[in-house]
Amino acid sequence: MTSPRRTMQPPAQTAIPFVQGSGLELVFQERDAGNLLPLDRDPRDVSNWRLLQGLTVVSPYDIPKIQACTLVPERLVSFSEAVCMKRPDATAWVHFYEDDYRFERFWRCPEKYLERLRAFAGVISPDFSLYRNMPIAQKIHNTFRNQLLGAWLQARGLEVVANVRISGRDSTAYALAGTPHCSTLALGLHGCTKDVANRRHVIEEIQLVCEVCRPQDLVVYGSAMYGVLEPAHALDIPVHVYAPDHRFRSAHREAA
Repeated sequence: MTSPRRTMQPPAQTAIPFVQGSGLELVFQERDAGNLLPLDRDPRDVSNWRLLQGLTVVSPYDIPKIQACTLVPERLVSFSEAVCMKRPDATAWVHFYEDDYRFERFWRCPEKYLERLRAFAGVISPDFSLYRNMPIAQKIHNTFRNQLLGAWLQARGLEVVANVRISGRDSTAYALAGTPHCSTLALGLHGCTKDVANRRHVIEEIQLVCEVCRPQDLVVYGSAMYGVLEPAHALDIPVHVYAPDHRFRSAHREAA
């Protein structure tokens, strides 16, 4: 089951007011990742250092950089569904907006899935979780994993739209470090806006993404309700919404 694109029309009125102008200034420095590679290509490389070959990393946390992509997917399909399809849908883009355990295997052995992912139109970079109550070290590690896998796929010739996952203003130094500017960017909002108290956090985070990265288009997986996308509309950024497909993932599923 794939999620088709629905391009939003800017609302006539703001549903929830937000403060325009984050006042956030970030300075990132890029460098080649070559000196981070292990001298000996150990086949037991569980940290996936080998994937850094030819990539650019961004200080201060050496987050791999995903280059800009201005394509907008027509439809999306989850990773767990994509790897089980008998006939891959060459018009669909693969997303990772599902439980982390469903695509942890991609981190463990990324080369195993390269040709399968190549059969699709493109990939939205992985979405390992950044929960607010996670240790900061784990948030940085998950950001590194998301960016490394996305940048590696891009370096292998796949079309990749960068997924952005931040966890409050304090996370932007690492969470936005490898995110391209003036590019199509993707956001996973499914399950993030039901809680009233969390909505303002979501709005603030979307505002940060829009003001710092100035996306050309926003790909949004999940709900556009409650005015959470108003920061994008205020900056005239086109928004494309894809309904969650998690309840319909059965038609293509087989034992992997």
